[in-house]
Amino acid sequence: MQDNANFISKKFWQNTSIFIILLVSGLTACTSEPKQPDVVVVPTPQATVTVTATPTPTTNVVVTPDPQVTTIVQTEPITDVLVITNANKQTLVNKPVQFQNINVQSVVGDRAFWVGSSNTQRVFVVLAPNLDAGSAENQVVVKQGQILDLAGVLKPVPSVKQAQQQWKGLTATEAQGLKNQIIYLEANQIKFKSS
Repeated sequence: MQDNANFISKKFWQNTSIFIILLVSGLTACTSEPKQPDVVVVPTPQATVTVTATPTPTTNVVVTPDPQVTTIVQTEPITDVLVITNANKQTLVNKPVQFQNINVQSVVGDRAFWVGSSNTQRVFVVLAPNLDAGSAENQVVVKQGQILDLAGVLKPVPSVKQAQQQWKGLTATEAQGLKNQIIYLEANQIKFKSS
């Protein structure tokens, strides 16, 4: 029984000492500065967010393909056959031309001939009426192989029938071939360099 009494006494002191430790800890905690807790949970009301979509102006972007034909804005006279053969010919109507040392490829009528360096790089030329009238008619005789200086204005090619009527000596085949040319040079100045 004595063992039981020792056991109870021992337990009593253990419980008492635990009680005293807890009591001292509690009193110390109350008298010292309060520590800030790591996490504070405070219930808050749910916030409501309203999003209003405002229309923004749209920008239209237009993409066009690269042009297949070169458009030339010409303020000075055209001086190179390649400018005429490689351009959108309709944009060249009424543009001034001034060729120097240009080769006569062939003569197709009384007032009409081709100038240039090849069959793909050439321009159809018609002498203006002032170069084919009066005394000028006998003096202005263009021949194949001549080298000329020419000045004039690009004009639209007339219909096949009109071309044959206006330009004597032009065959139906030649007149039909002019339709693809779209424009021709009406030369109002000519200077013969050599033959």
